[in-house]
Amino acid sequence: MLKQLLVATLLALPFVFIPPRAAGQQPAPASEDTKARLNKKEIIDLMISVGRMSQKEQDSKADLIWKDPSGSKTPRSDFMFCAGLAYLGNFKAQACLGNAFEKGLGIVEDLFEAYAWYALALEGSITDKTAEQQVQADKERVIQKLRSSYPAPNDDDLDDMVKAQMNRIMQYREEMEKAAK
Repeated sequence: MLKQLLVATLLALPFVFIPPRAAGQQPAPASEDTKARLNKKEIIDLMISVGRMSQKEQDSKADLIWKDPSGSKTPRSDFMFCAGLAYLGNFKAQACLGNAFEKGLGIVEDLFEAYAWYALALEGSITDKTAEQQVQADKERVIQKLRSSYPAPNDDDLDDMVKAQMNRIMQYREEMEKAAK
């Protein structure tokens, strides 16, 4: 009986501290300290929002984040902007996402995600050799970190991660085009 009471208390405890919301009320905006993953709807909304910006605005903001990826006072906002732009195919934003996932900037640290985004950035249209070398070095650094863990992923595992991310990108782009209409 005591065991059942303890289990019921532990299950109900989180609901005591969660404030109730009225129907349809949106949660408070995330702070810069938030590190939660984005869901599909959030990513598609970001793609639409970033897609409405002019190319010049997109490039300017991506360049600022690219040049100083860890010095930002707004890591979550930078992550969200780069997420929207990365899914639209911008290599700098993809590399910035790789950096964010590698170092836990605005998102939880995830070396597999970091690897996938660095690999996608390298598959994009990088015209600057220095930038390409930087992204290649970042990717190699993540591979070394991954290979030092147990169980270490093999090349097929890493390729599967990149393919899965590419499939998500294509799916989200199709859904974004439907939602934008």
